[in-house]
Amino acid sequence: MLSARYLRRNIILADSNKSTPDIVSILYNARGQYVSGEYLSQCLNISRTAVWKRINALKKEGYKIVASTKKGYCMLDSNLPYGKLAIEENLSTQIFGRSIEFYNEVDSTNNVLKKLAQEGAAEGTVVIADCQTRGRGRLGRSWLSAPGKGIWMSLLIRPELDPGNVQVLTLAASVAVAKALDRFKIPGTGIKWPNDILIRGKKVCGILTELSAEIDRIFWVIAGIGLNVNHLEFPEEIKDTATSIRIEANPDRPVDRSRLAAEIINNFEEIYNTFIEEGPEAVIAQWKDYSLTLEKKVKLISPNGEYIKGTAVDIMPDGRLVLKRDDGTLEYIMSGEISLREI
Repeated sequence: MLSARYLRRNIILADSNKSTPDIVSILYNARGQYVSGEYLSQCLNISRTAVWKRINALKKEGYKIVASTKKGYCMLDSNLPYGKLAIEENLSTQIFGRSIEFYNEVDSTNNVLKKLAQEGAAEGTVVIADCQTRGRGRLGRSWLSAPGKGIWMSLLIRPELDPGNVQVLTLAASVAVAKALDRFKIPGTGIKWPNDILIRGKKVCGILTELSAEIDRIFWVIAGIGLNVNHLEFPEEIKDTATSIRIEANPDRPVDRSRLAAEIINNFEEIYNTFIEEGPEAVIAQWKDYSLTLEKKVKLISPNGEYIKGTAVDIMPDGRLVLKRDDGTLEYIMSGEISLREI
């Protein structure tokens, strides 16, 4: 059984961005060694009985945890299962993620949440799936969503905002993901306008925002997030443009998707509250901190197929990209696909 000093040191190193460790993180970082129930009780400030109940709940989700009367608890492998309880254990939110619908497989988490939204689901409802059979990206593209590999989830927002500000919610979702990736300290991580997360020029995350609104009112917004986490390879047709956190951070160690999903939800609630309290400029400022687009030569393909070349110079408060053509003309772009490759 590992010493308390060893465990504290490794939990601090692994969870430097968390104020309170959770059972999964503690057992995971013990690397196959036993951790006493007393130590877990002290770390989590709960009773030994509560520890036992949480362990049993985790077992039902698929975690391979063994118990010993004398030694405590041990996680047998590092292939961390993915489930509602483990995500909830890592949440620090008041609204988002307090109602989670978790599925092994769906066609699209956006589709499932769209139906729930139409039926009156509350703001903050989150739909998460281990696999999508018809995952969708921007511009009608499909998104590879294999089981056991990524985070495929959708968040329901019911903002009291002008429909013209929806683009800022998309930017907020991209910042939430980028912040969650900070702890991996991977060089070259950032956001390509409006909401693609790239690592060293390859796409690791895409965000699809859908809404129901009238001209002056938003009924609901759904932010769908597709994040490549534990992939070790990709199909031939996308291997040069796609990557995963595990490939870039440490191929030998799987990433805990439950914890990472919770971090994204936590971050989104924080930045969403900032948006409501301080306005869109506060979100734009954070987005700029992660920008891979501004001050770069880009090529944009507009929704009508027009090609526009220029320099990305700014982001407007409503999320539009300001593009300066070579002749000095400014274009204000609300949607489209940009390329950062040589033009």
